[in-house]
Amino acid sequence: MQTTIKGINIHSIATALPPDIEDLNELDMIFGEEDTKRIIKTNGIERVRKAPEELCTSDLCTAAAKVFLNPELIENIDGIVFVSQTPDYILPATACTIQHRLGLSKSCVAIDINHGCSGYVYGLYQASMMVSSGGCRSVLMCAGDVLSRYVNMFDKNERMVFGDAGSATLITRGDKEIGFSFHTDGSGAEHLIIKAGACRNPRNDETANVSMREDGSMRSDEDLFIKGIEVMNFSLREVPKVVAEALESVGWNKEDITLLGLHQANKFIIDYLRKILKISANKVPVAMGDTGNTSAASIPLMLCKEKDRLIQEKMLNKSVLCGFGVGLSCGAAALDLSGANLFEPIELA
Repeated sequence: MQTTIKGINIHSIATALPPDIEDLNELDMIFGEEDTKRIIKTNGIERVRKAPEELCTSDLCTAAAKVFLNPELIENIDGIVFVSQTPDYILPATACTIQHRLGLSKSCVAIDINHGCSGYVYGLYQASMMVSSGGCRSVLMCAGDVLSRYVNMFDKNERMVFGDAGSATLITRGDKEIGFSFHTDGSGAEHLIIKAGACRNPRNDETANVSMREDGSMRSDEDLFIKGIEVMNFSLREVPKVVAEALESVGWNKEDITLLGLHQANKFIIDYLRKILKISANKVPVAMGDTGNTSAASIPLMLCKEKDRLIQEKMLNKSVLCGFGVGLSCGAAALDLSGANLFEPIELA
């Protein structure tokens, strides 16, 4: 699916990080020095951010929103979209609780979207439609995850990749447009999944059992599982397609791209995709080395971490953002971010 949404503007983007930092180099006592060094080198991740038990995705997103919200902006927000795989509760929708915490209007429409790696682009799509349709004046889109809660501490494939973060993006009425493209292949859902804990497979003593799995990692069915090769193959196949379609939607050529903001999965796959797409390295930031793969928050976190260079080198006017992974799903957005207010990531105490 591809489309163009007009009459919108990306006003502000901010991100928040939890306080706890895990140095992956110190895990050699658990996973062995050779494996630890190999994984760090391949992924390009040396540290991950981890949320303590009392800190939820909504806390991170709310803190990010408070970076730029003021009374005037709050008064005009009449929509909120929360994108996460780690909500506060099974019910109610976390977007409803964020509406209250931020003091947004009770006339606010509040929506949760269960998405991860491609979630930021999905959130932009939903929020942009709400504004472009005339239904909302401005929409606050919050995206993030605390996936470390679902990573088994003895699973080296996941523990040395995933980190936690939250983001807030304000979409308002304006004179800009975004070209979107999405591809979905649910036949690969089992390749990135938490098998137990919801209605299809409720928790029980068996699902909580931690054991050695076929890939050599320790985990239970209640822990996050990723079959990396399958997710990578999907991404290498689909990302070039959705990027091309998003460009087509706004009439750009690949040579026009000033910034390709890819989901910060790991360095290996970002470099691989960049080479397939034949985009120069300076246009494709790699910025997960000290935070890890932060799922739905990875793209806005990269934008905020790299903001000084992106602004100074005028890289934001023809941006393509692309998320890929869980679902399996992939989404791209071609847009002008040159007028957006980007803020340094904040760290919660």
